[in-house]
Amino acid sequence: MTANRVPRWSSALTIPIAAHVAPRHRDGVIDAVKAFHSAAFLSIFSLILLFTWDGIRGRSTRRTATAAVVALAETAVYLSNNQVCPLTPLVEDLGAARGTVTDIFLPDPISRRIPVLSGTILLLGLVLQVRLRRRR
Repeated sequence: MTANRVPRWSSALTIPIAAHVAPRHRDGVIDAVKAFHSAAFLSIFSLILLFTWDGIRGRSTRRTATAAVVALAETAVYLSNNQVCPLTPLVEDLGAARGTVTDIFLPDPISRRIPVLSGTILLLGLVLQVRLRRRR
């Protein structure tokens, strides 16, 4: 976790959860949380791309709305926790040296830029969707 980014609320949940995991199971739980984190990241990023692609194509369907809701909910969670994914402190409380998105098997230069990249793409999608709604 970045030194200047301390989670606002998630540690209150993750510390008690980590305390209930037996030391002999921690490595396996860390791997499971990292795998889940990877799947969640790929799913949410795919939804952001889908939402923006629908905006580029001038489409607005139920799937577009669903993608927007999921992406905006994830953004709200991330921002409300001081730009720290709630899974980061969980993995660190379990004993991992780092629990950031860099642990989801992406090259460091890319993973450090994920919030800016995904935020920019999401913002573009929002602009395109608003523009599309205004034309209708």
